[in-house]
Parts: sequence; structure tokens; C-alpha cells
Amino acid sequence: MNYYLRMMGLARRANEVILGIDRIETALKKNFRGTIFLSNDLSASSRKKIIELSKISDKIQLRELPHSREELGASQGLKSCAAIAVKEGTLEDTIRNAVDKAALSEEGG
Repeated sequence: MNYYLRMMGLARRANEVILGIDRIETALKKNFRGTIFLSNDLSASSRKKIIELSKISDKIQLRELPHSREELGASQGLKSCAAIAVKEGTLEDTIRNAVDKAALSEEGG
């Protein structure tokens, strides 16, 4: 399992995550601050909804992950999870930076 997926599990144990599209939508409408990580098999309608809602604040970041719902779910001890929102803070910074670094290395940068 990738480092950042393990860190997402740690964030859940620290009660720093919001799981699932419906809960994330609710959090976005209530001034959520942090990063939302989307699975690569998230439905187009859910992806569009999350992207639009995330535009309401510059305190929200999005990251697309090269992982399926099942892989994201496994990081959280679940069968499946289409999206994970990590609340603003040290763990969120660590996870986002690890995702960005992994993306750069995949691109050859």
C-alpha cells in the first residue's frame, strides 16, 4: 500500500477524514477546509458535483488518485470509498505532498 494511503488510514484514526460523496458534499456546504482525494473510478456526475462545490473556497484542494474505490476503501478499513476528504492540518499537508510527489515521479519529474 502506498505511503499516502497508509497516512489516510492514520488520518481516519485521528478523526481527520470525511468519507463518501454525500458527507463530503455536506461538509463543503458547511465551510470545509482541506483536501479532497478522488478515486479514479468516481462517477462523472459525482466528480462534477464535488469539483463545482470545491470552487466556493480557496481553502479546498482536489487531488485525483490513481486508485480505485476498493483501494481507497481498503486504506480506511472499508470495502469501498469513492472519495476521502482530509481536514486541514499537518496530516492533510503530509498526505497531499506525498500524493503530489508520487504524481511527479510517475510523470518522470
